[in-house]
Amino acid sequence: MDTITLKKSYLNSTRRINLACEGIAQEEATFRPYDKVNSLVWQVGHLLYFRNTVLNLLNSAEQLEILPNEKELFANGSQPAQSGAYPVLVAILPIFGNRGQRIADLLDVVSDAHLASESPFKIPALGTTVGQQVFSFLIHEANHYGEINLLKTLAHRLRTV
Repeated sequence: MDTITLKKSYLNSTRRINLACEGIAQEEATFRPYDKVNSLVWQVGHLLYFRNTVLNLLNSAEQLEILPNEKELFANGSQPAQSGAYPVLVAILPIFGNRGQRIADLLDVVSDAHLASESPFKIPALGTTVGQQVFSFLIHEANHYGEINLLKTLAHRLRTV
């Protein structure tokens, strides 16, 4: 996928996730329909966490902003925490957007040679080059967007119960 399409897709992902989270109260954002299911705020935080990975892929010298307990709360393998442990959804959405804009900015200047280079992250299921992994993380966002939408629908329906 070319960098223009990647850039537009990351910006569109930010827009769609922001729209899906619009009007969601923190109580709804931390709701988990089942014990082993992550909440909407976890979904957004998880994507927030992995956007730093994309930033690092595009520019290994990038100065990353990291939230307190970000890795512990949102990385792969993190266990669901009590709702009070999570940051407020409306506070992390702008950070999510800022990281998405920074990804877009880096995609404007990244070289084809860098995208074709071997990724420092050994995640074979996501590809072996920087470009393949940047694309795979975009697909990862799309998958979680589906989960976010489902949780949003549940929140809206539970309002009328």
